Amino acid sequence: MKKFIFIINALEVIAGLLRGEKFEGVLYLDKETHVLTFKAWNRRAPKYKKTRKLCDLDGGWLGETNRHIVRYEKFAKSLGLPQILRQMDNDNRQSKEMLVDIAIIDNV
Repeated sequence: MKKFIFIINALEVIAGLLRGEKFEGVLYLDKETHVLTFKAWNRRAPKYKKTRKLCDLDGGWLGETNRHIVRYEKFAKSLGLPQILRQMDNDNRQSKEMLVDIAIIDNV
């Protein structure tokens, strides 16, 4: 018994099969046409632009993306709370100074 399968995006699927790729998807019976249909899933992750590092801080780094200013910090617990708080304050001051410097340079 022969079954015909309608493939959505057939050219892309066949080209991928010829390259040796495998496809995941869903095989279903179309409600309107009553044809066996295969729809390949797009499993490719979206490509995000990487974070651009603006400066290094004592406990991490400051960066930027298209939409956000990013600050990453990590402190050893063995330093103790007072030392961690001082380092956080110092990194916050450094971050603010860097952002002001960048704003001044961009406006000149």
